[in-house]
Amino acid sequence: MHRLLLLGCLWLLAAPPGSSIFQRPTGTPAPLHLQYLLEPLHPTVHTQRGATATLPCVLRALPRNYRVKWSKVEPANYGESIIIITNGLFHKNYGPLSPRVRLRHSHRYDASLTISDVALEDEGRYRCQLVNGLEDESISLTLHLEGVVFPYQPSNGRYKFNYHEAKRACEQQDSRLATYQQLYK
Repeated sequence: MHRLLLLGCLWLLAAPPGSSIFQRPTGTPAPLHLQYLLEPLHPTVHTQRGATATLPCVLRALPRNYRVKWSKVEPANYGESIIIITNGLFHKNYGPLSPRVRLRHSHRYDASLTISDVALEDEGRYRCQLVNGLEDESISLTLHLEGVVFPYQPSNGRYKFNYHEAKRACEQQDSRLATYQQLYK
């Protein structure tokens, strides 16, 4: 046991001063520069239920052998649900959004996602990812639904619900609980 301690001490003494496996970064990290994707002008797209919404994803250049993958980010389960994958010529839809999504294709660099008949569960964060070997890039966009805040009064009187009962009552009305900011507004 004394030999191991002695060898460990010798190694520390023999290491050149200032050398370390773990080193603090110096300066600020360089900002991420997108080579193939254009940064969206507005990271949030506002829409209403039943409308058609387009999440922009425009390529700056067309790399060789690329794919564009759209997915919905699910923060609750730390995952992503793939919606559509394209190589520019062909595409394949996935998941429950499959019948309501398509690529806009207004020009050859356009990989924007169009969602028709927007529903409550469509709200959230989406990712457009350019898959190009070692040079993958992605942008994130948020789809935000705007609606009307309405009071709900059950037959047994106002203010009789706890949180879970109120949430269930809103879901039965095909809506959701208003946030504090929505109520204040």
